[in-house]
Amino acid sequence: MDHWKFITVMVTVFTFTVEIRPMDSFLTAYLTGPTVNVSLNEVSNVFTPIRIYSGVIGSFLVFLLSDYLRYKPVMILNGLLGMVAYINLIDSPTTFQIMVTEVCFSLFACIEMAYYGYLYSKIDDKEHYQIATGFAKSGMLSGTCVAGLLVVTFASLWACLLPSVGNSKTSIQVDDISSDGFSNAAIRNPSIPNYSATGKTDTHNVVPSAVLFNRLSDFRHSYADRTVLMWSIWYVIAMAGFTHISLYANILYTYVVDVSGDKHVLLNGLVDFLATMCAAVSTYQIGKVNVNWNYHGYKFLAFSALMLALLLSLGYFSKNVLVVYFMFICFDTIVQSVFVIAMSQIGKQLKHNCYTSVLGFNAFLGIVLSTCLSSLLVHVGASLPVRFLVYSITFIILAIVYGCAAVIFAAKDMSATKRFSPLP
Repeated sequence: MDHWKFITVMVTVFTFTVEIRPMDSFLTAYLTGPTVNVSLNEVSNVFTPIRIYSGVIGSFLVFLLSDYLRYKPVMILNGLLGMVAYINLIDSPTTFQIMVTEVCFSLFACIEMAYYGYLYSKIDDKEHYQIATGFAKSGMLSGTCVAGLLVVTFASLWACLLPSVGNSKTSIQVDDISSDGFSNAAIRNPSIPNYSATGKTDTHNVVPSAVLFNRLSDFRHSYADRTVLMWSIWYVIAMAGFTHISLYANILYTYVVDVSGDKHVLLNGLVDFLATMCAAVSTYQIGKVNVNWNYHGYKFLAFSALMLALLLSLGYFSKNVLVVYFMFICFDTIVQSVFVIAMSQIGKQLKHNCYTSVLGFNAFLGIVLSTCLSSLLVHVGASLPVRFLVYSITFIILAIVYGCAAVIFAAKDMSATKRFSPLP
């Protein structure tokens, strides 16, 4: 097996296993359920913003230290953070324990950029970056997909093993339980209204001042490249939106079921399974696509942003939870696929041993933007549907900007072609 294929398989196995976290799909339902019994308003406006805010510190440390620590220790730390997060959720966690869990989950998500830094640093030929990124991202999403499938499968098998009840004189207060199996008190919250060099260098025993100088030098040269800047701006804004949507989607499901009176059972695990399965297949396939992204990049990003904007508008206009499920599945598939192209195209322009410096810095900017957006929405008291309208408008603006850029650069290229065309 070629070396780059071996490294890709190793990283893919890691990303697959680290994402098998079956409980994530039902974290909101667990926190608002009778065991913990916090309100939906607290989950939306207290605990979830903690995860976003702590991501600023986490993403800053990742992009600053991952290249210096050579990635692997950071990846090991990721597993430990996941263990701490779930241990704190055992047996009716306190408010402090829930906060610790949110911080750990935030740091856990931030370390994702270290995976790709490790992958790129071990592959010599940059032409393999796109397919390697597709495999790694597909492995990550497949892990989430398996986690959702495990929930559904285990629940079904366990139900078969339960002893039959038979005739019983025991009565149940039906007023305390809604038809979807969740406590009405748990999900109803009246306080929420209706709503490019390639040379390798070793950086061992480098003093911090030299590291900082190298980082600043890398930023200057990297972002001066038009390709890096084009993909980075889209990635930063999309990452900010993706962070919000991935955190608030589960809350929106519960909200829609409660407000609309929809009698559908929450199918969060199944939806996460379908979303990540579609995204895993899509990222794997797009990793193998051979396209001149320098020529088609702006058009591709403009069209992708427009599609995402239309999908997110369903989170505002629709009061049917099945439509909201469809929205999230399509959104996750598209945005994850674009992330594969964005990261690989940026990585191709970077020097070895500084991948996380730039990719991590982009993620850091995305988290900072996400934090500012979260603070604004909490301050104005925006309801959940209004949040998704804001996300939709953000992607519409992004589509307009990149659409205009596509037209401008196409006109410039056409003008340059005519200017230097040979005389007959």
